[in-house]
Amino acid sequence: MGARCRGAGGRLSGWLSGWLSGWLAAGLAMVLLVACGGGGGGDVAGVGTGGTGTVSSVVTMGPISGFGSVIVAGVRYDDSRAVVTDEDGRVRSRADLKLGMVTTIRGSADFVAGNGVAESIRFGSEIVGPVGGIDLAAGHFTVLGATVSVKPTTVFDERLAGLAALRPGDVVEVYGGFNAAAGAYTATRIELRTQASPYKLRGAVTALDVVQRRFSLGGVRIDYDAVPGGERAVLADGVVVQAFAARLPAGGVWRVDGVVPAQRAVLTGGESKLEGSISSLSSQTAFVVDGVQVDAGAARIAGVLAVGRRVEVEGYARDGVLVAREVETHDEDASDDEAFDLSGVMDEFDPASQRFRLRGLWINASGPVIFEQGSRSDLANGRHVEVKGRFDSSSGTIIAARIEFEY
Repeated sequence: MGARCRGAGGRLSGWLSGWLSGWLAAGLAMVLLVACGGGGGGDVAGVGTGGTGTVSSVVTMGPISGFGSVIVAGVRYDDSRAVVTDEDGRVRSRADLKLGMVTTIRGSADFVAGNGVAESIRFGSEIVGPVGGIDLAAGHFTVLGATVSVKPTTVFDERLAGLAALRPGDVVEVYGGFNAAAGAYTATRIELRTQASPYKLRGAVTALDVVQRRFSLGGVRIDYDAVPGGERAVLADGVVVQAFAARLPAGGVWRVDGVVPAQRAVLTGGESKLEGSISSLSSQTAFVVDGVQVDAGAARIAGVLAVGRRVEVEGYARDGVLVAREVETHDEDASDDEAFDLSGVMDEFDPASQRFRLRGLWINASGPVIFEQGSRSDLANGRHVEVKGRFDSSSGTIIAARIEFEY
């Protein structure tokens, strides 16, 4: 490896090492290795065996929509033996996984059956920073100058009773993705943070100006003049990066300390499935989702594709491109009474309020509920149930729409 590669790799140490490890470091390592003639690193899908049956070395990306195993992009993964890490590279507990966190899962899966076994689960967010302006009527707020939209499926942590509970200056961590059509980040999960800095912003580079040393990231104008030369080499329009700094934006520009690649997975072969919004669209059969090029020329497409449209894509990877078999579109503004799926053993059941705990979350079954393999009278502590419902941010509970007694 040449001096240029060694120099860029060395920037991953020091006082920012915690922020630049995990998949960020893996992403940088991948770029450096490719540039220097190497290969491997990061989340790399292996060679699969086709579109049906269980396939080894699959990659699935998207927000967590359920537990009882971990559910991402409609696939239920057994996580009992998975190694869980955060974007800082720290090994975490399965209990640290929360609804709405955006993950990259490696393992084996049968996408047709919708189940698999996870070998590793890595989660990470888009933004960390203090809240600026809040617009309750419009359902959004700003962080580091970026707009964050709250949707019907946005999950707030237990310390926040929805958007109305946020205050200017609160430091938050936002999971989700950037909607290029709306010019705003769509939040899948919002948490309060106690750590003040460094702050971060993740997204695809646009409007790169190598003369002025500026580019746009999620609608925020970035000044990268202070970024070391070795890190600037990764910058190009369309590349997904994380920018970070200890300071806040000033005068509509954020002067950052560093920029690193932040691609969640590098797809070289095998089966893959991802959920996210279309960031760019060159045709109705070629588009980009979270930095992943998608070829849908031979795919079954349900719905109309457009920039900003949320999609679920399933297919196989070839030369870094996800060749889609199926593309399904979703309306992120629509409410879904069964958006979340939880399976487990009932605890702390209160017959009067019809509330109980399931996998650490409160379930409210007091309203209209469809019961399967039982009835309301069968609700009791110790019963194993599957609950489908929506998240109510004001109460921090899952409002049950369907409850199935499993055994």
